[in-house]
Amino acid sequence: MTWHTEPNENILATKVKLRHGFKANAEKLAKEYREELNIHPCAPLCAFKLADHLSISYYKATEFISSPEHIRLASGADGETCEWSALTMVTEAGNQIIIYNHFHSEARQQSDVMHELAHIICKHDHEQINHDSELPLGLRSYNPVQEEEAKCLGSTLQLAKPCLFWARKRNMPYDEIAAHFNASVEMVTYRMNISGLAKSAYFKKKTS
Repeated sequence: MTWHTEPNENILATKVKLRHGFKANAEKLAKEYREELNIHPCAPLCAFKLADHLSISYYKATEFISSPEHIRLASGADGETCEWSALTMVTEAGNQIIIYNHFHSEARQQSDVMHELAHIICKHDHEQINHDSELPLGLRSYNPVQEEEAKCLGSTLQLAKPCLFWARKRNMPYDEIAAHFNASVEMVTYRMNISGLAKSAYFKKKTS
């Protein structure tokens, strides 16, 4: 039995063109949510605090799985990293909940939960698929447009442009930026590139 994840920070190359204005709106939402939570525009935004703010319940995978085999797979106890990350489910009461793999690093948990929150914020549809397991992993069918939107919004919420600008002004290396914002170095690299700050003439002039 192999558990697969949906596209996450391991597959960050853009493959689908976003609709006009989506990236700008993602930055706007990142700013607005920080304001609502009384967080500085350049400060880290915790995915779990945002979920609480949006009244979205979240659960560790082990709250839904109990068999030793499934727990072993989720934890990567066999020496192979479990690629399953998180999913959004709709309860019988019609509420959306997030189930995430808490065996992953804190940085990846932040990325995964933020990705799922982005799906919910974007009001993406979730096609339910039945699986013969305690936890229906990979519950949502793959929609490339929706995945690209969730990747963009989720990563922007985690690393908004003001956060990156703040870090670049202080000449922070990517690993320090990642540690400060509880993100992966890969996610920092992706956001720096996609935001244009990695090649910004402003910073080139400042550091030359």
